[in-house]
Amino acid sequence: MEKKIPTKNYIILFVVVSLTVIGVFYARGWYNTTKEYYSRNSVMKDVVSEIKEEEIQNYSLESPNFILYVSSGQDALVKPFENSFKGIAQKLSMQKDILYLNIDGVDKNSFTNSLKNKFSLNNNVANKVTTSSSATIYIFEEGKISKVLNNVHKYSNVQIESILSDYGMMEND
Repeated sequence: MEKKIPTKNYIILFVVVSLTVIGVFYARGWYNTTKEYYSRNSVMKDVVSEIKEEEIQNYSLESPNFILYVSSGQDALVKPFENSFKGIAQKLSMQKDILYLNIDGVDKNSFTNSLKNKFSLNNNVANKVTTSSSATIYIFEEGKISKVLNNVHKYSNVQIESILSDYGMMEND
């Protein structure tokens, strides 16, 4: 005895398979787009505010105590660090205290000279401001750079968390 399968079942099967294939291609496209976006941009933009070079002067007048994180959005060496730094910033609830500056498209020599001349607390700090660092944290107090951490992507998570915790304690004083 042969059982006849209704045509309606074939149509349902075709629709389900078609939707599955379309869904897979959509998910793949979304994944590739997201991957490409983060290869060109920093994940820090998701957690902290981004600032432009020319806005630092005004920001330091309005909010003199902050942390400026500077790196290239395209540098693959700092991507793992930024993922952990993002988590640390969230853990310590410091998203409002940290600003991100994407150094891509910025004249590094002009930028570092500006930081040295306008914002350095003293010569010791000015000597630490350099163009050779892949990722740098500048700690601003009273509108001046009080501490510079070059190549922070080489620091451990414990070191970064300790430094940020110390900064948080200074904020509460």
